[in-house]
Amino acid sequence: MASKEPSEAEISQVIDFANLDPREDRSMVIQALKDNGCNPETVVMQFFDNPTNFRNKFSRSWNDSMFSADRDGSDNAAGSSFHIESMNQNDIIIGVTPPPEGIGAPSRPPSRSNDRSPLGKMVDWTVGGDITGGSSSHSREDEDMQRALRESAQEAGIALPQQESGVLDATTSEPYFGPANRNDYDHDNWAMVPTKESSRVEASPAPEQRKRTPGAPALLVHAISSAGGHCLGGLLTILHEIPLARNILLRTGIVADTYGFNSEWWKGQEILAPHVMNQLQTGEVSWGERRGSSPNCEEELHRLMAFLDSTERSYGVVSVLSDLLPDSNVGPEKQLFEYLIRQCSSAMMPLTQVAALAHVYGDDDWDEEAMFGLLEMEHLHDDYEHIKTLYESLDHVMWSHVLSTATVDEGSKMAMFRHMGEVLIIKVTGDGPKESFEIPKELYPEKYLVSRKDEARRIQRAWCETRAGMKRLLEHETTELAWRLEWGQSLPKKETLEKLIEKCTTFRHYLESRGRFRAMESSGFDTDRYPDYRAAPSEMSEEEKKRHDDVDAALSLARESLADLEERLKAIDLERDQIRAKQRFLGKLLTDPDKPGRPKPMTCKKYLLRGIATPDDVVYLCQSSEPDLIELDDEPRAPERWWKLAYLRGSGDDELVKAEVVTVECVLREVWEETKTPLIIYATDVALDTAKAPLSASLERFVRADNKAFQQELSREKAEADDGRLTETIFPSKRKHRADSMDSNRASLGSEDRNDQTLDETELADLSGSRGGGAGEEKAGDWNGHGPERGPEMQERCRSLTLTASPQTVGRNESQGSTIDMELPGYDED
Repeated sequence: MASKEPSEAEISQVIDFANLDPREDRSMVIQALKDNGCNPETVVMQFFDNPTNFRNKFSRSWNDSMFSADRDGSDNAAGSSFHIESMNQNDIIIGVTPPPEGIGAPSRPPSRSNDRSPLGKMVDWTVGGDITGGSSSHSREDEDMQRALRESAQEAGIALPQQESGVLDATTSEPYFGPANRNDYDHDNWAMVPTKESSRVEASPAPEQRKRTPGAPALLVHAISSAGGHCLGGLLTILHEIPLARNILLRTGIVADTYGFNSEWWKGQEILAPHVMNQLQTGEVSWGERRGSSPNCEEELHRLMAFLDSTERSYGVVSVLSDLLPDSNVGPEKQLFEYLIRQCSSAMMPLTQVAALAHVYGDDDWDEEAMFGLLEMEHLHDDYEHIKTLYESLDHVMWSHVLSTATVDEGSKMAMFRHMGEVLIIKVTGDGPKESFEIPKELYPEKYLVSRKDEARRIQRAWCETRAGMKRLLEHETTELAWRLEWGQSLPKKETLEKLIEKCTTFRHYLESRGRFRAMESSGFDTDRYPDYRAAPSEMSEEEKKRHDDVDAALSLARESLADLEERLKAIDLERDQIRAKQRFLGKLLTDPDKPGRPKPMTCKKYLLRGIATPDDVVYLCQSSEPDLIELDDEPRAPERWWKLAYLRGSGDDELVKAEVVTVECVLREVWEETKTPLIIYATDVALDTAKAPLSASLERFVRADNKAFQQELSREKAEADDGRLTETIFPSKRKHRADSMDSNRASLGSEDRNDQTLDETELADLSGSRGGGAGEEKAGDWNGHGPERGPEMQERCRSLTLTASPQTVGRNESQGSTIDMELPGYDED
């Protein structure tokens, strides 16, 4: 039986349960699932029984001894000895073309003995030749990563095994390349395998599809491949457009000296601190223990706010932040605010509401107090019969004890706001309304304040009267609609009367038709006398006349009863409409600040609708106009714009994020077509008029590096579309076209004409492997090894990198110049 390919869900399940590395251990997990019938439980049990044997059994152990032979296949029995030395910056690198040093005549080509083929270089590499001679970019990346890890560990004060300088001979054990032995597989365990290509993970979208629409906000989504779940990405996207909220999120925690770098961070790969990377490399901690007992969410928040500030990508992912939040039964939106309020409650006060429970008929007896940043509204399905606006929904949340029982007594309680921040976030949970309810553009929560307790008490009593009236009408309607029979059953009145009228009408028509037929029969069916048989008289017998009269009486009574029933039902509907109108009136009380004749003016804050997020990564947000440096008093400010940002997951469109300008009326109409559980965000004028705080230097460097990485993706995509330069990278050109020499200290691979191309791509130092590096930048004073408590950036090169912007890709902020100076371990920040 052929072994089938395991699914992504099965692979992820094994990795999560066994706490394995998703990148390095992926092939091992796939092989284990194949050998165990794609049963994740069996694989996990085998791993926990003996992890060492599990790795030895399912890891693919390759041996390179076949590459230790010469070109003709003979073994290198002599065992070439060589001396290991570190490579200086000015050393000759055989096989690598240096950039042109200036105008001058080309030097003679190298000797024929140095004109090695790629296969020859690979052979020399395995037997101990110059490792720099290989043309594989992957090998150079591995070498750079190992060098950066060693230097970072030294700066962090972590002792690593020193590289020894000496002579190695052929007695050094080398891996064996050959067929698998009995320890790796059972000779009797053979199976058929499919010959067609197995299903692969969907490739990442092209960089051109991920470009940000000019003028449009960037979008944060919760995941790239999965749909539905939470609104954390939309929440942060909208909060970023509120200057006060953005500034507060940037001020949470401590501003880091460096925020690291990972070219895959935007799509969910984590950036780890340098000491964590070192511990992972040395095996001191496992991958599941990398975050410790208290994860730091603030740095990731800072990265996301900086990303939304000036990224050139159309979207990013918040999965790293959601994974950092502690596990809980509540959604990540509420978890985020609970975490931030615990960590820095004073700084979060403008985003926090404080509510307390009090007795309806009490004065100042507050029972309990709660601080929250996200107000959740969940109602029963029947409650939505009384909820038609956001105010009425808030009424049923703040006064749930009274409105759920429809009674007000000495034990009744209600919730009131003792403090309201500058930003109000409301989340509809549960199943939501069947259709929709009205979301106001301006929100005035006056009746929920402590100062309006008397008015709130009267409104609740009126609400109870309407609820009691609706209950009475429902009971009356139930009585009117059915006859109660003696044996406990009921008979619907309206349907019964309608059926009775139909049967009586049919029976009367039968009696009349029978009498006309008798008249036609007595005339010998004379068509001259009765051209139309329906005009013939109805000659009924005495018994038929009596039955006809009884049927007429029953029909008249049924029609009168049905008409009377309909009149009573109309009266019930009219009274119900009056009660609903009263409920709409109660819901609007204390919501109009300009109502004339009010004895006590309103004191609540005015909240403006700023955005609505949905669980499916569709976000509606209001973008404020950027203030001018010089704004005259007589010149009105530019109007605000509403945007609809939709992440088109799995679509074949040219853009993955569709950004379009919409009207607020369109927003309030379309949002209920997208979801029944929206997340609604309001903010005051104070929050909107706050000046945006500038990003720290470390955050500026972080977002510039990410933009440069994206520019290189665009440049690489354009270069691959223009011509196939991959062939030139792999295969060397003819020797007669080479213009360098060993004497001129310039050794190269390829022809000189390649040097004419502008090198507009500089390899970013993404040394994170499958995960990313961390934070912790060394200042100039600590670079000489006097600061072991903080290591250099794990995911940035230790040497200075000047990244030149590509000519075909123009940055969003042109004032930053055409070069981007990457974050350096020895950078002294003023």
